[in-house]
Amino acid sequence: MAEATIWKGTQRKIGSVRSAAALGAIIALFAVVSTPSGARAQAAADRSAAGDRSDPGLDADEARTDAILGGNNYNNLYATAPGAEQQAVRPQIRLNGLVPLNFDSNPLELGSGSPSSWGTFPVVDLSAAAPLGDLPLRLSVSARSQFKRFSDTPDANVDRLTFSGRVQYVDPNNDQAFSPYFAITPRSSYLPTFSDQTEARQDFNLGFSKSFHLDGSLQPVPIAADTSAETVWSFGLTAFVQRRLRQPQLSSDAVGLIPSVRWTIARDWSASFGVELLGRWYEPDRFGHTSRDWEVLPIVTLEYVIPASLFGSENAAKMLGRPAIDLQGSRLEVWSTVPGVSFNQWEASATLKVGWRF
Repeated sequence: MAEATIWKGTQRKIGSVRSAAALGAIIALFAVVSTPSGARAQAAADRSAAGDRSDPGLDADEARTDAILGGNNYNNLYATAPGAEQQAVRPQIRLNGLVPLNFDSNPLELGSGSPSSWGTFPVVDLSAAAPLGDLPLRLSVSARSQFKRFSDTPDANVDRLTFSGRVQYVDPNNDQAFSPYFAITPRSSYLPTFSDQTEARQDFNLGFSKSFHLDGSLQPVPIAADTSAETVWSFGLTAFVQRRLRQPQLSSDAVGLIPSVRWTIARDWSASFGVELLGRWYEPDRFGHTSRDWEVLPIVTLEYVIPASLFGSENAAKMLGRPAIDLQGSRLEVWSTVPGVSFNQWEASATLKVGWRF
């Protein structure tokens, strides 16, 4: 019996080492593929139009996408995303697709005189998570492809590949616990359709999330490993510090706060609201000048999960990815110390969301 116990412990340790080694290898691969060649970096520096025009615009797109994905992505920005602070009891994989119709008041991210445009922003998101042995840690990785297209402002079209690796503390007996994490997120931008790489960013984030769950009477839900069935209201906060390496320049440091709230209205209806507050400090440019940006982005999202009965059965709904319709509105305000860089942007979207869990 003692020998069997020792053998099981050894197997768990070996599994933990293998998991950590695999995550390290994946992150290293992400770092390599996210760095553009010198020729491509120079081409991006000389490029005067569109694509990823600013860090705030990219940050906003990520925040809007995470607000729609919710608990379907393990590396979500929001503390109130369902399951954000739960342990993965076994290795799990989630595949999601978003097909939106967007209206953007300022797709070129200009200070004034920018045309508005209808567009679409399809997203494919794959994420996986697993426990790190018997430790209260969750390892997660994700890969995301994004295609941004506008009918009236093609200069704003851009394709992106985003990868992320995260190590997060989770209390296996409390899905409302204080949950610190460390994440590495390489991201590459391309001219359509994934033709020439124009930019590469690599983020190093150290942060935490914390949520509070209440029932329909606004009473605290008792501590447990999974309180999703009892939770009607969820209030949360995500905070992080970030180092962003960028080619072409400029690299930067940032501090972010994201308070959020989620309301489960009924079985098929839910709503969420979050505000991304972010300050970014850029390294000196070639003339030795530094700059700062401040970003405020409130986002409201309403989701309707199409009932399984409309597809004939629960199994049919699962095969189709449990389709849902998400309506979202947001307003991005950016203030910069660089003249002419400040801007604001309204965006509204209706999105078809599908997802599968394995």
